[in-house]
Amino acid sequence: MTSPPTAAAPAAAWSLAGLSASDGRGRVQLATPAAGLTLADGDRVLGLDLRSPADAARLVDHWARGDDVVGVYEPSDPRRLRATAMWRSLPVARGWELVVSAQTSLVESDSSLAVTCDLAAGRIAWGRGTETGLHWQPLEAGGCPAEATCLLVRRDTEAVVVAVHPADVRRILVASDAGRVRITCWLFSAAIEKGVLLRSRVLAAQGPAGETAWADELVGWLATAPPPLSA
Repeated sequence: MTSPPTAAAPAAAWSLAGLSASDGRGRVQLATPAAGLTLADGDRVLGLDLRSPADAARLVDHWARGDDVVGVYEPSDPRRLRATAMWRSLPVARGWELVVSAQTSLVESDSSLAVTCDLAAGRIAWGRGTETGLHWQPLEAGGCPAEATCLLVRRDTEAVVVAVHPADVRRILVASDAGRVRITCWLFSAAIEKGVLLRSRVLAAQGPAGETAWADELVGWLATAPPPLSA
């Protein structure tokens, strides 16, 4: 995979202690993928919502390799949707990518999954790539437009960008409550058939609130990055 253009140092390597994985910047409890990466400031990014009861989403395999940590989940609900989550550290100060793969043992099944972020609230802007570049617009009370592929949450001193690869996004939803904002990136709009592998990518990164060049660059990199070969 081509490195993000903002890379300044090698990506952080993951270490495993039981079912807990850390890259020194965030921690993932692999048995509870919906919680995603827990960061030092209390933000949680890139959680995988399997749309299955917690006791039905079994972690059947996991490993760490360099800047990747992987969990494989085998839910026992009627959808029989096997999912693989690869959390990948990016070579930026505080950035990660989640590569999600899904397949089913049924002839056909509902493939929809969601990647979630739970953040301290701030001023929210939405964006989408155009021929003239990325344009951020304030998020209005009516919700996130269907064409949005990324969000920027600006706090006093830092901001968080969340972006879905433009070819993968189904819809991004935003909900605010009690000083928090929850972002839900829905993936996989079509039904999945046996033997088919679906794959999607979502990025989250923290950076300075005063300018957006770093966020623009990461969103642009994700939009043009080649498909991952494994997950």
